[in-house]
Amino acid sequence: MRFPAGWGAAFHPQAARRGGSSGLLFRPGYRGSGMQPVTATPVTAYTGKVSGVPLTGGQAIGTIPGYQAATGSLTSPLAGNVIVSVTVAPGTYTVPWTVALSGTPGGADTNNFQLYNGNSFVAESVNAGSAGSYPQTARTFTVTAAAPQVSIRVASNGTAGAVYTGTLPSPAGSGTLTLTVAPQGLGTVWYPAQATLSTTTGALDTSVALMYLGPAVTPSTLVGTVYSGNGTVALAIPDMSPGQTLSTQWTGGHPGDVAAVNVIGTMDALTTG
Repeated sequence: MRFPAGWGAAFHPQAARRGGSSGLLFRPGYRGSGMQPVTATPVTAYTGKVSGVPLTGGQAIGTIPGYQAATGSLTSPLAGNVIVSVTVAPGTYTVPWTVALSGTPGGADTNNFQLYNGNSFVAESVNAGSAGSYPQTARTFTVTAAAPQVSIRVASNGTAGAVYTGTLPSPAGSGTLTLTVAPQGLGTVWYPAQATLSTTTGALDTSVALMYLGPAVTPSTLVGTVYSGNGTVALAIPDMSPGQTLSTQWTGGHPGDVAAVNVIGTMDALTTG
């Protein structure tokens, strides 16, 4: 195989390896291509260390997943109608759900509710075709970014005059969020002094926040507890090097709240000086 005459005009000058100042000229490289091996850049610029500078990188923010309980009703619904739906942050949930019939239901309304995860069918209801409330077995499933809604829908056309009601209580596991901060970079050492925790709800929050110190895989040492989910934690802990983390876990938080952690203190860092 040979390149046609004049092929070089269609390529980058270096690829053509024409004359001039090209550094690839007269360098065969790999199979005559001019390619040269990539050499490691020696780490020689950072020759000193500064101490006592303000700690940076100790901030993290996230949204507490889950959703608030929701109820909806439809009269004489048609197949595929959505009775109630909620938008859910991605995660795995155990979702309880309840259906009810009133008005003038009939046999066609028996087991006629369906639970959906986005557009994916999860379960069919178990209910009689008569007026009443029918709690359903809780279902566990994973919600993805591509399917952010949980809903109760109608399977087949309902009886004229029948009122369909669906309720989606807050799922088990909702209101839980974990945020992690850690020192990064060769030679960085943290000396944390205090952590400030906050949520959108603020002082009226009833969540509990626990802060743990430990390796990234299993942070296991409890170093602080905030019972309102908002407040400060005085940190009397050893210095932290890359590989050590501070993880804060909120439980019982309000779904949709924005939670944040801010760790302050001092640190050591490499410098070019």
